[in-house]
Amino acid sequence: MQCESCQKNAATVHLTDVSNNTKREIHLCESCAKTQGVTIKSYLNKSPSYPELLNQLVHSQAEGVTAEEKDLACPKCGITYRKFRSTGKFGCPNDYMVFKKGLLSLLEKIHGKVEHKGKVPLKATDQIAKQKELRSLRADLEKAVRDEAYEKAARLRDRIHALEGRESEA
Repeated sequence: MQCESCQKNAATVHLTDVSNNTKREIHLCESCAKTQGVTIKSYLNKSPSYPELLNQLVHSQAEGVTAEEKDLACPKCGITYRKFRSTGKFGCPNDYMVFKKGLLSLLEKIHGKVEHKGKVPLKATDQIAKQKELRSLRADLEKAVRDEAYEKAARLRDRIHALEGRESEA
């Protein structure tokens, strides 16, 4: 593949830009990439490690993080969000909950969504569909109660009980 800029040299730098749900690939030779300021030394000399990639993503995502979130620390292990950003590693499982807000925005930036939409084992398909329906019904029930739509809420409650295998309570 030839460089898209000079049309002379072989493209050795391949960039993928995803913005506004549009994916664009750019293929440049090393010299054109350096000229355009898009070359990252570690990419040309070696494949970046997982922590390096995560660190770059976390740093690029950190611009929208408030000072309060940066100084947020886990009460169990003491690691701060700032430390997580610099190392790309957590100190304990509790960090997922402590840094949830920052992680959700990071996951959304990486994957576009924060809910897994991948493959599901065939044996679990019915169970997962039931769980999703129950989650949706419970959210609708909460909204109906907030809106004081009690008849709708009663129907939703009965549907939830039926899915859970319980008899409708009158």
